[in-house]
Amino acid sequence: MRHPISKIAALALVAPLAGTMLLATPASAAPTKAPAGVVKKADDPYSSFDIKILAPKKVRAGGKITYRIKATNKGPYLADSFWTGGVLPKGATLSRVYAPKGTECGNYEDGFWCITPNALEIGDSDSIDIVVKLSRKARGTATALLGVDTVDLPQGAETLNRDEFERMGIKHWYFVKKVKTKIVR
Repeated sequence: MRHPISKIAALALVAPLAGTMLLATPASAAPTKAPAGVVKKADDPYSSFDIKILAPKKVRAGGKITYRIKATNKGPYLADSFWTGGVLPKGATLSRVYAPKGTECGNYEDGFWCITPNALEIGDSDSIDIVVKLSRKARGTATALLGVDTVDLPQGAETLNRDEFERMGIKHWYFVKKVKTKIVR
């Protein structure tokens, strides 16, 4: 079947316009403005952290390493859902944790983490000490990855644990530093 040339030309002009009309967003879906003075991107956490870690430079095989992790909230909001800790060195066993009263700690897929009951205003700090014991056969360098893991909790998720966050797909932000301690004989 043959189409008249005028019909083909009309479709060629109208088809691209119809495609753009389908892809256009309605005026009611326009984004709302953020409050004055605070602009948060979709990929930014509610609270970012400055991390300072104290650890010895050298330790004997079979000795203990004490890591002091100090986390300072850099904002732009109050930090009320964050964990302090990280990945401990291979071959090391957890000996002790010194933390504020009410702190809960545990091993998870991504390391050993402690949640403190403290909420940090912008500029406030929180610290914990994690003591690990190395095996007598330890050699080389003990490497740990320590810092803060923070999440932006949706309304009503305050009582959920870390395993539930992963299942629900809630995004984590890690503020961590690599710490190396040389093992001497």
